[in-house]
Amino acid sequence: MRRFWAILLISAAAFLPSGSAAGMEPGSRKGFLDVFTFGIEWSYISTPVAYRHFNYVSVYGYRVDRKNWRAHYHANGEILLHAGCNVLPRLNLSLYGGYSGIYRLERLYPLSLRATCHFGSAPDGGRWFAYADAGAGFSGAGQGKTISGICKAGCGYRIPLSRHTSLDFTAAVRGVKTRIGVADLTGNGTTIYIPEDNLRCNEALYLGIMVGIGLSF
Repeated sequence: MRRFWAILLISAAAFLPSGSAAGMEPGSRKGFLDVFTFGIEWSYISTPVAYRHFNYVSVYGYRVDRKNWRAHYHANGEILLHAGCNVLPRLNLSLYGGYSGIYRLERLYPLSLRATCHFGSAPDGGRWFAYADAGAGFSGAGQGKTISGICKAGCGYRIPLSRHTSLDFTAAVRGVKTRIGVADLTGNGTTIYIPEDNLRCNEALYLGIMVGIGLSF
């Protein structure tokens, strides 16, 4: 256990930038939370646009191919935890993971890498930032397991609460590409879901607008 903590501390020290690189006075020293960052983020998501494309063999043997754009407002939420590193004085790289809704009855567990660029030269004052992230979302289990693609681009404003604590307000656009169940109607009006073996194409794209608030350390 002691060896583990020693390796961890040595690794953390290796990531510490020099005082001149961080814009600090010569001889000043940076602490752990000056380099490594942690936090939590909550967002409200409005999804007004959805695209569907599916191609399958129906229960009667003929092929069905449908493509459509849908303008229909749907609200979801998202909560994420993150951990990262200030690789440059104004650039942070962090891993984000948590729980997110993408559309009606559609939920997933996202994991993404985010790059955040801060503007302004006064870290102790409020400042703007912009970010972009991309990753994957995981949902379902067994044969119904689905891996979705997620990307975001946004901006925000950071208000420092103390030296190592800040309050972030964010706004972003999000795109999610995934697969969802495809339903078909039988002759008696019963709804059934098409087996995966009969699906030739099954794509769903959701475009959303996000506003959020976060706490970073």
